[in-house]
Amino acid sequence: MSPLKKKLLRALYRKTAILGAPFMLSANRRTRYREYFDKRIIELYRDDIEDFVRHYPTVWSEEDTIQYLVKHRSSICRFGDGELKLMVGERHKSFQDVNQALNARLLEVLHSHEPNILIAIHPVRDFDGLGRIWQKFIIRIGNEVLALLEPGRDYPSMGAFRVLPDQSAEALIARIKLIKQVWEDRKVLLVVGTNSRFTFEPELFNNARSVDFLHAPAKNAFDEYDDIVRRISEYDKDEYLIMPVLGPTATILAFDLARMGYQAIDFGQMPGTFRRAKRKLFGNEEYQIEELLLPSTDQEPA
Repeated sequence: MSPLKKKLLRALYRKTAILGAPFMLSANRRTRYREYFDKRIIELYRDDIEDFVRHYPTVWSEEDTIQYLVKHRSSICRFGDGELKLMVGERHKSFQDVNQALNARLLEVLHSHEPNILIAIHPVRDFDGLGRIWQKFIIRIGNEVLALLEPGRDYPSMGAFRVLPDQSAEALIARIKLIKQVWEDRKVLLVVGTNSRFTFEPELFNNARSVDFLHAPAKNAFDEYDDIVRRISEYDKDEYLIMPVLGPTATILAFDLARMGYQAIDFGQMPGTFRRAKRKLFGNEEYQIEELLLPSTDQEPA
């Protein structure tokens, strides 16, 4: 089918979904109605999505990425769909409006090859593993995203702190133990948005020497970037592991802090992912996994 015909059919499907959804008598029916047209559009573009997967650069496993961070005390800058959307001109719904200065910095970071600063991207490995959000993302801006990436470059996985196993409790616990080695007996500074959805989970940070918080704007944090850097720089780079959770601003912040001599982890909303995994496995996101609350010396190796 020609690209033009696909484009016209996609527009027709989307319009039908928008116009028809209000006539569905329940929220569940509206959801199923929209999902039906999503599936039609994804199937329409399946060949294009699979072509994107074939041309996407190689991405390390999440375990390999974490182990590298632990072994080398590297910093990491993460590029997910939000950062890539901004870079091609789409607004980031949650954290950041389109900002040309921010985009220029994101491009600088993405194309950098600084020693001991990992530039991590979303893991794309097969069609089925993409999930609907990324399948639709590729349909919209897949070609533009491929143009931003280096075809022959191997990238660490930005899912190191965002893709958690949720098929078994054993796998989840093993992964969390591995991740916690990053801040084992370290002073941690979490740079988070004021009133953001970030939640502090004792199971994740009970092995840190200390955890401090520095608050910044939850949205459009880049507007106060210099002030955020100034406040962070009051913390000793030889003592503190800096972990920003500020959307796309955190990606740049981790890069600049690493060049200043800090170890910086662009952390993202890992606690939220952890809570969702607990809800799936234990039926309650408030459930506390006692094995993760034991002192590190009392835990069996993962």
